[in-house]
Amino acid sequence: MSTRRAQLYLWIVAFAWGSSYLLDQMAIEAGMHSGMINMLRGLFTVLTGVLFFRPAIRQMTKQDLKIGITIGVISFFGYYFQTAALMFTTPAKNAFLTSMYVVIAPFIIWAGYHQAPERKEWIALVIAVIGTGVISNINPFNLTFQAGDLLSLVGAAFWAGQLVLFGKQANRASSPWIIIILIAAVESVLGMLTVFTTEKATLSHINWLLGLPPLAIIAMVITYIGQGLQIISQKHTSATAAGLILMTESLFASLVSILFGVDHLTMNLMIGGALLILANLVMQLDLIHRHRIKS
Repeated sequence: MSTRRAQLYLWIVAFAWGSSYLLDQMAIEAGMHSGMINMLRGLFTVLTGVLFFRPAIRQMTKQDLKIGITIGVISFFGYYFQTAALMFTTPAKNAFLTSMYVVIAPFIIWAGYHQAPERKEWIALVIAVIGTGVISNINPFNLTFQAGDLLSLVGAAFWAGQLVLFGKQANRASSPWIIIILIAAVESVLGMLTVFTTEKATLSHINWLLGLPPLAIIAMVITYIGQGLQIISQKHTSATAAGLILMTESLFASLVSILFGVDHLTMNLMIGGALLILANLVMQLDLIHRHRIKS
């Protein structure tokens, strides 16, 4: 695969993940809660995997099982809090706040692997905190933090953990498709437990005809496009290029949400979103070797 084609695939990945926020919002408006969304999305993903990747499943190893279960648990909580946040905030705002996982990840590496953050990572964190305050409408005269904003940030922390573990462990897996299926299976089981322990009362209010189609699209199309192409494409381009492309996920989420009339283009959204994108840019660029920035 050429570098140009790999980067084209990553743009498709960013658009796919960005579009999924609106589809999640549709499932929530149909009366589904986070546990049900996780369960059904995971179930659809597993069924799709069994249908198209059966030969790979037969070659599953114990190492695959360990990696898939570990990342699956973290992914469940990341997706759970991300979708729960959509009950209290908009897709654009949720996407921008979730993008903070890029800033959070180095600090998880610091705590877990004793690799201290670089100076640029401290700078990025400061910019991201300011951006979060702007997009959440926090100021000295309005020191409130909405429930959706907090849930989005909790989800971002779990996505950061998933990013770190995936980077450390995924190269030991025998196949990316096996890992995707295992992650989905764990999400489905944990989602089922959540449904039958905390969401029983909501089941009678679900509009299944409206809720199932967007989840099926997320599972059978976006999940495999997003996770599969990302795993394959990042082997054929630099980490900086991949990061700069994938960080546009939140931008695509906002554009799609505004296009469908869910979000409105406000000054806070533009300024706060621009600051969060700037934080991601600072994370990706080499501030010491400036000639690299120029090239």
